[in-house]
Amino acid sequence: MDFDKSYIDESYDPKKLNEIFIKEFIRFRKENNLTQDLMGKFAGVSRMKITRIENGSHSPSVQSLLEILGPIGYTIKIEKVKRYTNKM
Repeated sequence: MDFDKSYIDESYDPKKLNEIFIKEFIRFRKENNLTQDLMGKFAGVSRMKITRIENGSHSPSVQSLLEILGPIGYTIKIEKVKRYTNKM
């Protein structure tokens, strides 16, 4: 499958994206007034699993994320990321 390469950031850094994901995951949980324990209970996973995701010691699978987010009414999606160039 071909894709438009202009949408891929040349400085794509998986570690940085993971850091951003963790911050967004924590922000999402807090904005929804969920403790780690409560989020785990809604999702049917342990509080420790939520803790490990948030401290970066566990990288959840897509399936795990869907299982965590689904019961509280959310999902994940794939989006194109535009490439930012410094054209003069």
